Amino acid sequence: DRAQLMHLLTYEAVEAAVKKRVEMKAKIYGQEVNLNGSAVDSSGQEVDEDNLSIQPKIHESNYKIQPSLVADLYSDWIMPLTKFVQVEYLLRRLD
Repeated sequence: DRAQLMHLLTYEAVEAAVKKRVEMKAKIYGQEVNLNGSAVDSSGQEVDEDNLSIQPKIHESNYKIQPSLVADLYSDWIMPLTKFVQVEYLLRRLD
């Protein structure tokens, strides 16, 4: 039963944690940088990268793509498709 297998593969707490982690990584790695390699905020000022790695929300950085969009993409497409492939694989192995 595909629906039951999909239900068994779904851990909402884990998926929420993964979504939060993906958003945090998108905040850190998706910033605009200046020629020196330093992160810059929307006004073009350098951002203190030491504080940014601990708390990415301290500064409004100039992101290449909105981190929340990356997290939504991951939770709406990547995770469901991964589970779908896992279910299909399990059903094929059981045939």
